Amino acid sequence: MGTTVVKRNASNMDLQRAIEAAIPTAVAQMKQRSNEFKGKTEAETCKKIFDYLKNQITYKADGAEQQVRVPSGLIRTRQGDCKSYSVFTSAILTNLGIPHKLVYASYDPADSTPTHIYVITNKGCIIDAVYGKFNAEKKASNKKYKDMNISYIAGMGKNRRIGSMGKYGTGGACGIGATNSGLDWAKQFGVVPNQSELWLAVNSGPYRKYAANKILIIAAGGRGIIRKLLEKNAGGMATSLNRLFEAARANNASNEFKKYRALEIDWFENGGNPNELLESIQEGSKKTPTGAYFNKLMKMKAGGYNPNVAQWIAAAISVLFGKKYDEATGKITGNNSGIGLEPATDTAAAVATAPWWAPFATKIVITLGSAAILGTVGNALGEGESGTGTDTGSGTPPPVEEKKSSFLLPILLVGGAAAAYFILKPSKK
Repeated sequence: MGTTVVKRNASNMDLQRAIEAAIPTAVAQMKQRSNEFKGKTEAETCKKIFDYLKNQITYKADGAEQQVRVPSGLIRTRQGDCKSYSVFTSAILTNLGIPHKLVYASYDPADSTPTHIYVITNKGCIIDAVYGKFNAEKKASNKKYKDMNISYIAGMGKNRRIGSMGKYGTGGACGIGATNSGLDWAKQFGVVPNQSELWLAVNSGPYRKYAANKILIIAAGGRGIIRKLLEKNAGGMATSLNRLFEAARANNASNEFKKYRALEIDWFENGGNPNELLESIQEGSKKTPTGAYFNKLMKMKAGGYNPNVAQWIAAAISVLFGKKYDEATGKITGNNSGIGLEPATDTAAAVATAPWWAPFATKIVITLGSAAILGTVGNALGEGESGTGTDTGSGTPPPVEEKKSSFLLPILLVGGAAAAYFILKPSKK
């Protein structure tokens, strides 16, 4: 029938997998027709694809039952949403040998869960017929790229609809189709009652915490740093958490399940989406752990020593940026190699939001316990010289003078929110 039905109320991660898994079939279906879209230049080819989708296909967002249409279904029904548009586009570009990426975009500065998908070639030509302007894109607060190799064979959460740019986008729905936000997750698992937000604001303490922290600038920025640390597998943290998740999933009566669920609830009450947290854990767990100093601080915290904020900053700056952070003076040195965090992309965001993310990092360590922390992790780029990260043992605090570094903490704690506001506030459209 040319349609892949994902499922009712599918998670965002389910939808991403379904989209990418549909592409090989789409490539085969468009093998004979792709040359119809071939232009004299790459830009001309992209424009032909864009014009076809814009003029020949009617946009229609999916409801609770999410569908990913391969080209046969899209052409037959003459309707689809951004998921099906992107599968169609990727199939043609693949057949024509044009390298490209899928772009998963979010338009809400407080929630990086993707709500839209489109395609960009490796040379930078944008194909987003939902947005409606050729070689243009709506400014997103967060973007994630998925490389689609020409030899790509088979596919790739968050429970939020990919398909609605909402008030942060064009104003229309374009669906990746799931319906769960952090709040939907909490209702699904009984963390809050299945009531209206107005009712919850009066009667639910966990919801009030979630609602307040979801829009708090320093919390939003801090959640972004935690996710990036997980996606880098800082200190092996993602590896350890993924093991905990797998054990929890295998037995919901186990201590591992109780630990992981408590962490999910904590993330929710701090304004986050637990499905989004899991996505970062699983992405990072596939990567080689990095950050010997970060790993060392994890071991020390598990052993009873309390690293201060400056120490966590130093470890994070090394992992995320390959730079060195002087714990006594706050000076940062090294080449600029940002992590691509939206909307902030520099070390200032990590420093300004540290009063939020450093305590949450310690909560993760406490959840894991010393036995779950990896024994050996390689140095990050900012480590390996005198000072940060040279000792990977687990018994002695790092050589930091507490009096020198501690004077930074009141400044961070008092000024962190204000600094984060100016660093992370969305630019005016």
